[in-house]
Amino acid sequence: MLYVLSRITRKYGSRTVLDIPLMEIEKGKIYALLGPNGAGKTTLLNILGFLEVPAAGNILYRSKTVNFSESSLQNLRKEVVVISQRPILFTGTVYKNVEFGLKIRRISQKKRRIIIEETLDLVGMSDFIQAQAHRLSGGETQRVAFARAIAVSPEVLLCDEPTSNLDVENQAAVINILKQINEQRKITIMFTTHYMRQTSSLAHHTFFLDYGKLVATP
Repeated sequence: MLYVLSRITRKYGSRTVLDIPLMEIEKGKIYALLGPNGAGKTTLLNILGFLEVPAAGNILYRSKTVNFSESSLQNLRKEVVVISQRPILFTGTVYKNVEFGLKIRRISQKKRRIIIEETLDLVGMSDFIQAQAHRLSGGETQRVAFARAIAVSPEVLLCDEPTSNLDVENQAAVINILKQINEQRKITIMFTTHYMRQTSSLAHHTFFLDYGKLVATP
């Protein structure tokens, strides 16, 4: 298993927002996380992305117990990318946005160019390589966010309602992109959604979260 979560809880003040006795995530699969607003879906994504620390419990990642010290989490965050519901792009061109993570990792300029062109082609944004990011539509912004994420070759991609603010055409495009990312790059994916129909067309497995607890899918 890629992840094994056991006895995980997360609290905001006195309110328990997550209470998960056991959750297992297999490498190379696509998982859908369903549930109503306030169910704890985003909190769970942030814990899986090592952006939040649980109040209690244990996480195994790649068969190793996660150490919740900041230095250890920084290393894990290089392998797991979280894409928010409304991704924010940097000022500048699409090229510069996708290049950002590669420069931090000190990838050579020549190799960066190859990776950027390949990832933009994968998400159908090759023609926008020199476009200004702030002028993109919502669907185009989402595609560039995917390109920026997969350019750094993560093990895991966590997407918070990636189709919620898009029209039908762009929803279909995002679903297709996620399929391609999984099939071509073997990246493990989890996405949150309110739409049951998306899970049947995309996910290998489905979790349903309600009041912070995993329950049987209705």
